[in-house]
Amino acid sequence: MRRCVMEAWRGVTVLVLWLSGGLGVGCGGEAQGEAEAWEETSSAMEEAALGGGVPQPCGRTPVLVGDLQPGLEGSRPEALVAVGSRLFYAADDGAAGRELWVTDGDDRTSRRVKDVRPGAAGSTPRFLTRVGGRLFFVADDGAHGPELWRTDGTPQGTVLVADLRPGAAGSAPDNLTQVGGRLYFTADDGVHGRELWSSDGTGAGTRLTQEFAPGPRSLFLDDLTDWNGRLALVAYGDTSVTLWVTEADSGTARVYFRGPAQTVLVALTPAGRDRLFFLVDLGLGEADLWVTWGSPLFTFPLRRFPGDYPSELTPLGGAVYFTAGAEGFFGEPGDLFFGAELWRSDGSLLGTRRVKDVRPGPEGSLPSGLTALGGRLYFAADDGVHGRELWSTDGTSRGTVLVQDLEPGPQGSTPTALAATDGWLFLSASTAVRGREAWYSDGTPGRVQALRDIAPGGLGSNPRGFVRSGGAVFFVAAHPDQGEEPWALPFLPLSRCGRTAD
Repeated sequence: MRRCVMEAWRGVTVLVLWLSGGLGVGCGGEAQGEAEAWEETSSAMEEAALGGGVPQPCGRTPVLVGDLQPGLEGSRPEALVAVGSRLFYAADDGAAGRELWVTDGDDRTSRRVKDVRPGAAGSTPRFLTRVGGRLFFVADDGAHGPELWRTDGTPQGTVLVADLRPGAAGSAPDNLTQVGGRLYFTADDGVHGRELWSSDGTGAGTRLTQEFAPGPRSLFLDDLTDWNGRLALVAYGDTSVTLWVTEADSGTARVYFRGPAQTVLVALTPAGRDRLFFLVDLGLGEADLWVTWGSPLFTFPLRRFPGDYPSELTPLGGAVYFTAGAEGFFGEPGDLFFGAELWRSDGSLLGTRRVKDVRPGPEGSLPSGLTALGGRLYFAADDGVHGRELWSTDGTSRGTVLVQDLEPGPQGSTPTALAATDGWLFLSASTAVRGREAWYSDGTPGRVQALRDIAPGGLGSNPRGFVRSGGAVFFVAAHPDQGEEPWALPFLPLSRCGRTAD
């Protein structure tokens, strides 16, 4: 129960990462400039490869990529995933239920890939995962139950991969993870219990990879992670909790860590070529940061952190950054001297240290939204003077600086939904004049710029999920008259932007 509560609590962090803002396109004089930019989208990546320049935000005005469900509610797109120059997502148009949609990036429209489950119920696509040039997902067509599907973006290329558990119950694949060109996932075929499977996208190439508990009983398998071509996962059993690492080429699995049944083992985070970091709570309510250097013999604890578990483990170079020292979920005291601050570990005892005491005292600066970009880490923090604003660090105390004070005063702009793409940082921030809207930056201090509002005045459009695909950055945002729908900002080499719009 403790494990479920803590994981659910940490899920709040993910929900907080919702973008807010008005993005901008206008690569020329408004409507004409937008059209010119969009026409160039399909060839943008080709030109970049031929030396056409580095892609960048092209103007500041966003383009609606189809009003899928007219009205105030909108289609509520979810799980934006890029596959080449196409962007896939799940959405509900109000007629066919929640199905899979795609935009090719060369126009301003979206289309339903396939009505997998005809009727208003919809197939509810979820766990969208890219493997090579195809997209895998889980859907329920109303006949086979939730099973594994794949698509190339065309109706005829959208097919059921394998009916692992015939009947309406389905095998309910979960934890979809790409490793070495194959898709790994957990599923229950009704015979072996929930075990580890893998697929190459064909029925014949979908197979039971490892049975951790022979027979119909199952272990709880979680946190499947690609570790430089190896598959790492956690298995929760009746008597122990185990970190397994499977070699993708040979299928050989080894135990790297084993703890008692009450152990919570979470946050598998690869960093560099040979390090895998993870958190271990042996039932004490506090977590130790562990690391393995590629072998069970070189797997060891680095440091225990009081209070809440370290959060947002984020790799940068050969190190991992994280927030630690906050008060626990049930009021357990955190770091009584420094509070929650930014930490860094290179996988050694001496190299596990606090980066900087951004807000001196026990309250701490509570870093959040950790995002790596161009050799630096960006995050939101409150230094007690400027409020919660955007900061960056090179891993040293001296190199940890305030990027920009977007909302002067102690309240701050509260940046969230940080997303890095091709040398640019997108984020949501709230100001008194604009409300919560979208901003972008090349990372240079003092150069965080506002994208144009989607929602007028101080309403805020709450964009989220910035994803680069082809010649555009796509996202979800809410207009007060249209609800949540997909939007896009052309992201092109400068020579393709034409005349600059603002």
